[in-house]
Amino acid sequence: MIWPFIFLSYASLFVFGLTDNIRGPLFPEILKQFGVSDGMGSLMFAFSNISGLISSYACRYLLRRYDRLTVLKAGTLGLIISLLGLAASPIFPVFLIFSFGFGFSMGILGLVPNVLVPMGSSPERKQQMLAGLHTMYGLASLMAPLMAAAIEYLTGSWRWTFAAATVGPIALYLYMFHSSHKSLHTRSSVTDDQHRANKKKNLKPQLFLAIMLSFAVAAEIMVSSRLALYMQRTWNYSMEASSIYVTYFFVCMVLGRFAFAVIRFRQTARFLLSASAVICLMVLLAGLYIHPLFLAGTGLAIAPFYPLAISWISSEFPEDLDTAVTYMMTTDSLMLILMHVGVGKLTDFFGIQNAILAGSVFLVGSFIMVNSYAWLFKRSKCA
Repeated sequence: MIWPFIFLSYASLFVFGLTDNIRGPLFPEILKQFGVSDGMGSLMFAFSNISGLISSYACRYLLRRYDRLTVLKAGTLGLIISLLGLAASPIFPVFLIFSFGFGFSMGILGLVPNVLVPMGSSPERKQQMLAGLHTMYGLASLMAPLMAAAIEYLTGSWRWTFAAATVGPIALYLYMFHSSHKSLHTRSSVTDDQHRANKKKNLKPQLFLAIMLSFAVAAEIMVSSRLALYMQRTWNYSMEASSIYVTYFFVCMVLGRFAFAVIRFRQTARFLLSASAVICLMVLLAGLYIHPLFLAGTGLAIAPFYPLAISWISSEFPEDLDTAVTYMMTTDSLMLILMHVGVGKLTDFFGIQNAILAGSVFLVGSFIMVNSYAWLFKRSKCA
């Protein structure tokens, strides 16, 4: 075990989760502040995901030129600047510019930890360490709506939430200068010829698994980013009350990922991923047609999907992990762009409930791909 890799990754993803998930609860207030429609407002998510896509793909080249710690430092510094810009934006176009910078920085913070943890973990503890990593994301995401509601209540403005969120990345940036990280972080040793050979051999299966994961991520973010709006529009909840449901969602997610961090499940990755997608779909439908509390329960069902998928990907491509994770993060960003724009437009035309219902197709797609990968690529490590 290389513990500095683990500690840095956990801290990075905690900051990632905290800053990423303050936007959902603030979304209705931002729409009111700038006087824009749901579709136009969704551009704040789309812009950040477009830049996240760019930065994720750019990391494939950055990680060849620079060590992972240097890349992570640059992303963290960019995040601090972007959060301050979001807080101070006078008009919506300026807000979108800083949303673009926000997404570019977040693309780096989301990618590097998913490389460092498999590198720093022993084979027998890798799945649990990855579950622990994404438990940090869930824990931060749980705190985010509480922080958003509390600061909005105390100050009466969503802007202070973005300003206060800079505390996390500032602390992370300072931690990167700790002596434990000296000489540990090195550039990738894979040569250009090896990269070309790996790309020829691994491109299709890497992209397939990346898209499979991006479907599940799109379903997860669709619920977490639109749950507050759904509760306000459909059930006439206040911002503070609707934020509680977002909190319930992340409580469920933390519990699910924590369970996978402390318990070593004996079932195959394919079985566990399939069960996660199917149960999440069932709970999502129950939330729309029985009681909205079930929507919060989707967090529990989808919780293990991401760390399980990362563990699977790292086992499939142990010598080409930087590239595999780059493709994964790039397709995540692309899928989230499509999701945010699509759900925003569907909300404008058909209402928020029908928009969320249409988003359930992501879970169906993910389930199909989980169960067709081994057959398509004749690989058996996931079985």
